[in-house]
Amino acid sequence: MSVHQQQPQQWPPQQGPYGPPTQPWIETSETAGPPRRPYLPPPRPPRPPAKKTSPLTVVLVVGAILLVAVVGTVAKVATEGTPSAKPSATVATVPDYSVAKTRRNGADLLVKGATVESAQAAIRDWLERNAGDRDYLTVQVVRSADAKVYVCSAEYVADERTAQIKTGGRITADDYPTTVMNCPDPAGS
Repeated sequence: MSVHQQQPQQWPPQQGPYGPPTQPWIETSETAGPPRRPYLPPPRPPRPPAKKTSPLTVVLVVGAILLVAVVGTVAKVATEGTPSAKPSATVATVPDYSVAKTRRNGADLLVKGATVESAQAAIRDWLERNAGDRDYLTVQVVRSADAKVYVCSAEYVADERTAQIKTGGRITADDYPTTVMNCPDPAGS
């Protein structure tokens, strides 16, 4: 005869915090409950009522605007002089020039009958038009396309770091960008 022990019953499930639920819930379309509403953010608070501006405030604001305009005009006239004032003799007019040769970092400008002043004016004009966001440029002014010597040469440097890299620290300045010009003018005009 064999002795057979009876195991304790595992069913029905035991009640407690880790046991299965006391009622099995099977969700179907009939027992699913009411449909859930989608989340909507809370409404914005109402705007505060607009403030009424008094006539005195309007007069003060208009007066302040007129005062600023008058002071700005007076300051402009004081710094620029009268509109009929002649330009100073030290500012050279830009001569007619053409680009004789283009290089990767600059150009040779052709100015017929160039003087030191006209060559410097042509260099400044060309740099203003072409420097843009470039860091380093060299420009030379010659009197003829086949000239072997130049009237003026210039180096344009955008910042101190570029001056150190491109010129080995030869060019220094208090403010950048800067342009250093050399005008030997070998023909002596």
